[in-house]
Amino acid sequence: MPGESPERQSAVREKSWIEGRRHVLWRNERSSPGLAELEMDGVRVVKYVPDDAYILAVGPEFTPARRAALRMETIPARLKLSRALRRDQVQERQTLIAEFHPDVEPEVIRSIAAIEGFRVREHPDLLPNHLLIEGPVEGLDSLAQWDEVAYIFPASAELEENMRVVACPGAMTAQGTVGQYVAIVGDGWDGPGLGKAELGYFFQQLTEKLPAHLTRSEIERALNEWAKYASLNFTPAASPVSLRTLNFLFAAGNHGDGYPFDGRGRVLAHTFYPAPPNPEPIAGDVHLDNDEEWVIGPDVSTRSVDLFSVVLHELGHALGLGHSDVPGSVMYPYYRRHTSLTPVDAEAIQTLYAPAGSTETPGAPTPAPLALAITQPAVLPATTTASSLSLTGTVTGGSNDVWVSWQSDRTGAGIAAGGRSWTIPSLPLAIGLNNIILTATDSTGAQATRSFSVTRLAETEKLEIRILSPAASGSFATSSSLITLSGVASPAASVTQVRWQSSRGAAGIAQGTSAWTAGPIALQPGVNIITVTALGASGGSASASLVVVYSNVTDTTPPQLRITYPASTNVLTTASSIRLQGTASDNVGLAEVVWTSSSGASGVATGLASWSTAAIPLLRGTNILVVTARDLAGNSTWRSITVTRR
Repeated sequence: MPGESPERQSAVREKSWIEGRRHVLWRNERSSPGLAELEMDGVRVVKYVPDDAYILAVGPEFTPARRAALRMETIPARLKLSRALRRDQVQERQTLIAEFHPDVEPEVIRSIAAIEGFRVREHPDLLPNHLLIEGPVEGLDSLAQWDEVAYIFPASAELEENMRVVACPGAMTAQGTVGQYVAIVGDGWDGPGLGKAELGYFFQQLTEKLPAHLTRSEIERALNEWAKYASLNFTPAASPVSLRTLNFLFAAGNHGDGYPFDGRGRVLAHTFYPAPPNPEPIAGDVHLDNDEEWVIGPDVSTRSVDLFSVVLHELGHALGLGHSDVPGSVMYPYYRRHTSLTPVDAEAIQTLYAPAGSTETPGAPTPAPLALAITQPAVLPATTTASSLSLTGTVTGGSNDVWVSWQSDRTGAGIAAGGRSWTIPSLPLAIGLNNIILTATDSTGAQATRSFSVTRLAETEKLEIRILSPAASGSFATSSSLITLSGVASPAASVTQVRWQSSRGAAGIAQGTSAWTAGPIALQPGVNIITVTALGASGGSASASLVVVYSNVTDTTPPQLRITYPASTNVLTTASSIRLQGTASDNVGLAEVVWTSSSGASGVATGLASWSTAAIPLLRGTNILVVTARDLAGNSTWRSITVTRR
């Protein structure tokens, strides 16, 4: 806030469950006190952050000024929000994963979510410091301001639908695992910059649950998948302790690396990041839990684990990648079946290594430039009221396989189905302007993009309003000069106001919305048409009217009624039905003309002064038909005819 001290501004922005406790980022610099010295001073190490930084928990004795002197940085709330999050309209809800710092108690985690208006969705397969929550987008910024919150990112469809998932707790460094907010660990095996890496691989011990040659083939297939997109060359190594070697080991329980496996069904594997930050020879090694039900091909039970998919994910860690925030990507922290990398993963690995095929082969033909086309919708930019957009298109040029991904500035990111002929069945749209970028990526990392905008308009609510008193519809006669109308309007959440207007010039606003009262309204002698209108939040409206006849003279005169067709009061016919016509009049005003039949049928005639009935069914034999005219004061007159059907 302007004019306030940094300490005061910090206090306003930060929220903490435990007063005075803060989680801060501290970089281990030579000019700073050492980590051991800080721990002796009451600081708790919470998480390692590459390169050579830590998340620390400090108490109230570490004032903002003291933290600044020790170069302890408060983590801004905006950095806790994944760029893959959808930022829709405030009334729309989405399902998210909130990652909390590991030292935050479970009951505190749930309490913070509840305070910010998020509903906790129970799921048995979440990581210990992950919470699956559902709530409005407008609450994200406030949730991220809590000191205990480390990061917020989108939940996958499997988590939303409460399907069984298996989590990856993250790859290992010498200081333990890293948080979801760390996308890259170190510079990769090629060192700083984008270069090429020559790596070995060794099979120290394979599982007896699968044929050895098939296990080796699946692991090599996963290695080759990463090599399609980055300048990586994998060759068999002579020893598991050879430098720059990825060692594959199936083991159970305690297997000597300080991270014992937990048996079937929880931790499937763990991997060590490259050197640095990890030391040789364990850097890059991939360990898999031998107690799992490993399969190649279709699952054999609900506990089956696809070997290729898990190894493909773990190799991303072995090459230096953290977890991805994009559901559906290989590096998302909850495993799913994959047959290849996604564009998200290909783009990530190319932030560490040069794209595959960066060095051209002499004499090789140069492929046509990559081009991305949208075939449907035919016209862009577009305007719609739909909550999502379906797109199809094609990709030409480039090398080998291609992938198409999309990113919206309002609703996150995703991957199209297909390759050179691609489709996005349902790209979500937020109310207002949505700027969307499509990206096609080929096997060399070459890209082509298309950008466009779609404006989503809010749908007008379908409103309804009804008059309940003094009459639900039609006409009403009164000798009072004032009248009050009441009724209901729906849906209750959408109706913002109810107005009334008289045909004689008066107008006003009713009291209430979903249940409303209008009046007292002054009446003029004769016919007064009172119209009530419900108005909605997005501009919709609905109206209903009541005809009110005001007379200050008591009306006891019944209406006049004639049946003009048929002319006779006794009719002989062979027809199965008959229509009646006639006239009616009244000194004040007519309300309705109705008919009844001795057979039990009845109905309302069309018109008043000149009226006619629909076809009245006739039974064989004698049918007595009665027509009744009523005026606004309730007086009535009837006429009858007898129709004999042969």
